[in-house]
Amino acid sequence: MIVELSEPTIRQLFERSLSLFSQRDALSFVGESPMTYHTLGMEVIALSRQLLDMGIHPGDRIAILGSNSPNWVIAYFSVTIINAVAVPILPGFPEGDVHHILRESECKAIFVSEKYHTMIEDAPLPDLKNVISLDELTLSKQKSKSLGKKVRFMLNKSRKDRLSLEALPKPAAKDLAVIIYTSGTTGFSKGVILTHQNIISNVINGVEKFPIVKEDKFLSILPLSHTFEATGGMLCPLSVGASIVYMDGLPTPQKLLNAMQTAHPTAVLTVPLVVDKIYRRRILPKIQKNPVTGALYKIPVTRKILHKAAGRKLIQTLGGQLRFFMFGGAALNEDVEIFLRDAGISYSTGYGMTETSPILTINPFGRVRMGSCGQAIPNVDIRIDNPHPETGIGEIVVTGPNIMQGYYNNPEATRSIFTEDGWLKTGDLGFLDNERYLYIKGRSKNVIVGPSGENIYPEIIEQLFLKSPVIQEIVVYQDNNQLVAKVYLEKDYMESAYHFTSMTESEMQNKKLEILELVRHEYNDRLPVFSRLSVLIEYPEPFEKTPTNKVKRYLYIPETRK
Repeated sequence: MIVELSEPTIRQLFERSLSLFSQRDALSFVGESPMTYHTLGMEVIALSRQLLDMGIHPGDRIAILGSNSPNWVIAYFSVTIINAVAVPILPGFPEGDVHHILRESECKAIFVSEKYHTMIEDAPLPDLKNVISLDELTLSKQKSKSLGKKVRFMLNKSRKDRLSLEALPKPAAKDLAVIIYTSGTTGFSKGVILTHQNIISNVINGVEKFPIVKEDKFLSILPLSHTFEATGGMLCPLSVGASIVYMDGLPTPQKLLNAMQTAHPTAVLTVPLVVDKIYRRRILPKIQKNPVTGALYKIPVTRKILHKAAGRKLIQTLGGQLRFFMFGGAALNEDVEIFLRDAGISYSTGYGMTETSPILTINPFGRVRMGSCGQAIPNVDIRIDNPHPETGIGEIVVTGPNIMQGYYNNPEATRSIFTEDGWLKTGDLGFLDNERYLYIKGRSKNVIVGPSGENIYPEIIEQLFLKSPVIQEIVVYQDNNQLVAKVYLEKDYMESAYHFTSMTESEMQNKKLEILELVRHEYNDRLPVFSRLSVLIEYPEPFEKTPTNKVKRYLYIPETRK
């Protein structure tokens, strides 16, 4: 779909959607009546007026801290359409990081859910003047000495002059729209500066390759405070008149399935882990439990038939109306991708980063190339720097109108991430095929140099071993010139397959060692000799992750080996 604007700003996008889709459904919680685009517009404009009355000026930073909800969207638009700056904060950030973000960005106000309110109470935040309940969109009464006493108000929607966009400050394309703090796996967060043009160019160019229509209904399960969901799961659907449904609370597996069956969504943006768990915990066990289907599953022709039957049942389980999955944030495991293809479930993969607003590539729907993250969206250019002479693998660098302006108050980090000719260094390694499909091979900082100078990509090894039903999570690293892996076992599968409860502690540990050795040998045989693991070490609990579900690798690699 083509989205045309006179100026690439969030304000212009908002006005266009209100004009074209006024009476269409826009936002709701699962199971509740949706608000129309007209109602959304009235809510946003009224709240924008209240922000101005509170003394918010163009360029002022306003944080948003809370779970996904229609009010989150209203808060985001109310800030950005008056040329103030939204500072979304991932709910999974520790309290210290939240304080750091609020201080560094000098936020003058914050929308915060009751659940996260204690994170800012009594914190030394001298710039923060107003605390607004994200649950009710009202100013909060605070007893905190650092925040002072606040006056409670309700939105005033009675005066017609307050419900017009005309009197509101107007942003320009070059103006700062958001500061998004990354949740990197190295323990440090940086504020990514994105202008209106960065974000809206990404929306416009993204929807050209993203087959969404106004009849679509999105179920939002990723945090809106992350740029993938904010752009792909909020701005893109709203730009074409689609509706969005939010879950109340964390999307646990059972809660997600219940929401799908109630909302009947046509589209879901997600990370591969969600479908990976469905495949490994619900589909594979049923197939392999029966000796006959387990044997047939090893034959490609009959495996496809079994996948097709399982896919039909899965679509019904997911509400019966699903048109497609859109995956981002990590690579799909090959066996999951084969299942989706065989089952006839439409899907695509993409690639991007917060610093690129975030979309860089989309795998063309109907022409998805397995193992790839697709082709560059319009007006984005990709090249491979310092490619290996044999494999073509090198660092992925990019340019386009969606590239950030830099890191907030961090000129050194900004300089280091751009090449001399102004392209953004992604830190990812990959290659382009002859049709310019991009393939990601890993992070440059994670590459291990083998004994004869070979480049070893731990992410590729991890993806292979994750095919085992025994392994739920894995981190590969080098120790004393050997490749080793820490693994967190799939406990439900282990118990059902090996009946650990009937064993003594000693017997259970010996059995685990035996199983891990069998797994190691099985999957090592599929790897080059220089990439084979010497040992699998059981880790007793799930690995700690960032708020966007990426493993904090540095916590599990011995200090001397990082």
